[in-house]
Amino acid sequence: MRIALICKKFSSKMGGLENYTVRLSDALIGLGHEVHVFANTWDYPSMTTLHRISMIKYSSPLKNLSFAYFASKLVDINRFHVVHSMERIFRQDIFRASDGINPIQLLVKYRNPLIRRLKAIGPRRLALMYLEKQIFLGGACRYVITNSHLVKKQIVTYYGLDPEKIFVIYNPVDLVRFNPANRNYHNARLRAELGIELNDTILLFVANDFRLKRLDMVIDALNQSQDTSLKLLVVGAGKKGPYLKRAYQHGLGRQVYFLGRRADIERFYGAADIFILPTLYDPFANVCLEAMASGVPVITSNNNGASELIKDGVNGYILNQLAASELTKKISLLKDKTLRSKMALEARKAAESLTFNAHMTQLLDLYERVKREKIQDGAFVSAH
Repeated sequence: MRIALICKKFSSKMGGLENYTVRLSDALIGLGHEVHVFANTWDYPSMTTLHRISMIKYSSPLKNLSFAYFASKLVDINRFHVVHSMERIFRQDIFRASDGINPIQLLVKYRNPLIRRLKAIGPRRLALMYLEKQIFLGGACRYVITNSHLVKKQIVTYYGLDPEKIFVIYNPVDLVRFNPANRNYHNARLRAELGIELNDTILLFVANDFRLKRLDMVIDALNQSQDTSLKLLVVGAGKKGPYLKRAYQHGLGRQVYFLGRRADIERFYGAADIFILPTLYDPFANVCLEAMASGVPVITSNNNGASELIKDGVNGYILNQLAASELTKKISLLKDKTLRSKMALEARKAAESLTFNAHMTQLLDLYERVKREKIQDGAFVSAH
């Protein structure tokens, strides 16, 4: 197939969307497909054909709108069997809604109704809403991919898109990098580095937005537990000031470790006993899947798409109230080493089906569907 992939940044050095597009491109080329990547910047020496899309970088609204406009000018959708966009643009066959939708982002980020209404009419949100309406209401794509049923339901609810046009394809995980065997290599070493006893219970929290992911609630739950054997590792590039102050106010200065952004994140999964992410919202938190693949039971909220992988009480726990007291109870249950070991095995089992190969099989099935439809509709014109 002749396939176009569209993203603002094509980079193996970044996480999430950018790195996913690199891996997807390489996998498609490895399967013998002709791949063209349309991006504004790239740093990866790929075998794909790269095309630069112009973008006005003075502000977020201009970035989003100009990228969408220039992409529509440069990408001839009828010259490809499949045009798969990771960004909100005016024309594509498949749109991957990896970061959820604008109405939900507004609802979660701005809890005050007045502030939310004001933000909704700001340039950035108006631009995003305009682009989303083109995609979901204006026929700017044939199909939508979401990484959770949570996001699929939200698109149907807010935009009324036909559910048959939305395909849920979970994110894949590297089962070699994230593996229970990491505990054998990293547990004792990391604890020694941090001065944590082998009998202490390590709670791991990984995020870059500490407010959205509710680090305050985790610290409050730690305080409520009154258990000095609990140690909280905070990994990520969030602003630690207010949370460090909160920890010291509760007398938890020796129980909370702020470790910053780490490239060797598998070491921390290898030492963790419980992974915690009581997020206000996340379309699909990859860190939860990485933890499960590493054999670490996960406690997360029902506002996280990754919670769909959790069988409550079997391989983790799902929080329904987002209250510190609820989290404290779940942590207390997982202090039981026998229960924790059973859940660790079940967590790994749940992650084992989410390989990149399985992800590609689902994706290629959708690509084939788009290809057939375009040929039948006369919407594909051979480039040769």
